Amino acid sequence: QGMEKRRVANEPAFLLHRRPYTESSVLIDLFSRHHGRIVLIAKGARKLKSRWRGSLLPFQPLIAAWSGRGEVKMVTGIEGEGPYYGLRGKALYCGYYMNELVLRLLHRFDPHEDVFDNYRSALALLSTEGDQERVLRIFEKQLLRDLGYGMHLVRDADRGNPIDPEERYRYRPDAGPLPYSDTDHNGVSVHGATLLALEEEVEFDERTRRESKRLIRSVLDYHLGGQALRTRIVYGQMFPSESGRDRLTGN
Repeated sequence: QGMEKRRVANEPAFLLHRRPYTESSVLIDLFSRHHGRIVLIAKGARKLKSRWRGSLLPFQPLIAAWSGRGEVKMVTGIEGEGPYYGLRGKALYCGYYMNELVLRLLHRFDPHEDVFDNYRSALALLSTEGDQERVLRIFEKQLLRDLGYGMHLVRDADRGNPIDPEERYRYRPDAGPLPYSDTDHNGVSVHGATLLALEEEVEFDERTRRESKRLIRSVLDYHLGGQALRTRIVYGQMFPSESGRDRLTGN
């Protein structure tokens, strides 16, 4: 699919990452709604008078067009469409963290329209809602689900019993929630109430924030093969007072 000669136009997209390619061009990772994650060359985009210079911004809804043969296509048009999600401060790092997750977990040319729509909704919430942690946790949960790594949040992995909000569990990324045991140190300790809050996407209390952060980080790390996420490292450097208890990206 990625190697065929094709032209695509009027495609909703977001810029995930950009880097210099030649003296005048940039290489961009684009997350498109119907074609998944793609890599494009934007010729002349580094020139001061480039028609695309003001459009290649993260968190700006885009309408893109491209053509070409092979893994890397050529931009033929790109422009802003709709409001720019003006993320600032910690919300900005949340946005970059989401971009890194999409880059790491989605394969090229693999469309995930649900992921795209949830990504856009999460950006809108990050720009307006105060509980950034909850926005991230729900996006992470939905991302894992839509990629086929859905978390088990309503029944235990031992007997299939309904999750009891008052009980504690050991959540193992390879299995799901198991009844808590002092002698079993595998997995993350989590209360049933946290699992159900994630499932139902209700408001989070302080314990749910703390536990869901550790829980989803363990599941993501499992599927990332232990690769360090750069945005977690940068966040720890920018907000050292929260080092060791990163309340946003699970660090």
